Amino acid sequence: MELTMTNATHPRLKQQTNGDSCAYSWRIPPCPQEKSSLRDGVLKWTSTLLSLDFANGIEIGFGIGIGFVTRLILSLGLALTLAISNMAHAADYPSKPIRWVVPTAPGAGTDFTARKFALIASEALHQSVIVDNRSGGSGMIGLDIIASSLADGHTLGFISVSQFIDAILTQKFVFDASKDFTPIAVLASTPLVIVTNSNSNFKTIRDLINYAKSHPNELSYSSGGSGGLTHLAMEVFLAQAGIKAIHIPYKGSGPALVDLLAARVQLTFSTPPAVMQHIKADHLRALGLATKQRSPLMPDVPSLAEEGLAGVVISTWYGLIGPANMNAEIVQKIAQSMAQSSLAKPVQESMLASGIDAQVSTPEEFAKLLSFEKTQWLDVVRKIDFSRDR
Repeated sequence: MELTMTNATHPRLKQQTNGDSCAYSWRIPPCPQEKSSLRDGVLKWTSTLLSLDFANGIEIGFGIGIGFVTRLILSLGLALTLAISNMAHAADYPSKPIRWVVPTAPGAGTDFTARKFALIASEALHQSVIVDNRSGGSGMIGLDIIASSLADGHTLGFISVSQFIDAILTQKFVFDASKDFTPIAVLASTPLVIVTNSNSNFKTIRDLINYAKSHPNELSYSSGGSGGLTHLAMEVFLAQAGIKAIHIPYKGSGPALVDLLAARVQLTFSTPPAVMQHIKADHLRALGLATKQRSPLMPDVPSLAEEGLAGVVISTWYGLIGPANMNAEIVQKIAQSMAQSSLAKPVQESMLASGIDAQVSTPEEFAKLLSFEKTQWLDVVRKIDFSRDR
């Protein structure tokens, strides 16, 4: 139906005046079909006069008064103030030391990488960055702290893919990456490497597999926690190799590595940043990288594909997240500052020497990656019939 008003003298157009306001209403004849449940229904809008009476026809009114104009001006002023405040807030960020919550124990690959990047962030943002290790629950304790923190950018989380795998495998501490956190940037990635104590008899992956087949239930391995990445990665490896081993879970990859160094367990999956120094010191021996081909991060270490285990291709990434609903300009400022600083040649060389491939993403790319990881690991869990209790 098309309504056209030509002037205020039309017989169906009524003028209403009330002090400082003026309103007009347009009357449409009754609609017989619209009686019953809608009878006497009235819809009122506080800023404009709008009433419906289906029994006696429809009366549509509109009015503008001083009170409405005042509210409109105040609303626009508030919106403008908030916009200016957001811009000023982003320009002033950071206004105090920044806390990076790391959901692993000291000594783990995530912790090592976080400390490397914390130095870069401190210099890029001209503010101290404090690394706060909060391990336990396969990273869920740290994630809970990050999610419940004030979303002002001064408490962030430095995480790896491992922390999200546990949420896929358990009904407890389930986080939705798109709702509970603000993705800021992936800062680096690195493949997993299987290592053993340098005093063990395992010189190659074949030595390890042959031993496990001839000594059933004697091989043991450590992980950073039941259901974490290093646990799941080892189960993928064992399934591909057709062998079994006893799982010893720890509260973080750091303690898991300590017991491997002490020869209390025989092997573990870890990351190059966490084990590089121990390999160079001849305390640990790298048996294979979970890659399709050799990596420039550890060129002397064969890929598991070379050993006939092409299905074991597992890597991890390290990223920066914040609580949900962070200011978009602050998010961009952090991501762009980290990207620019990480491109410096000395930084790239230092990271590569530590087994880290520093490649900083955008917040949007990180959000897509988190969604992809969930789908990918659910598929892996189904294929190997994974159980976190093994």
